[in-house]
Amino acid sequence: MTTWFHAAILATGVVATAAVGLASASAYKDEHFPLAQKTDRLAYVASSAASNEITIEKRIDGISILTRVPTPVAD
Repeated sequence: MTTWFHAAILATGVVATAAVGLASASAYKDEHFPLAQKTDRLAYVASSAASNEITIEKRIDGISILTRVPTPVAD
């Protein structure tokens, strides 16, 4: 039983490693976003989105919280 349990944990680790490797490789060849490879795509998406909302970022030790709020309307 112990051998089976450890083999299942090892197999899960191998599959997770392969999945992360495939995801990283797909970021190098992404035809949908013609940007430099492995860059931050948030600026590109934000500049192409036409909405009446703004994004407020709050940073706390290693955590970044993004909040979307409506743009205030000038009277």
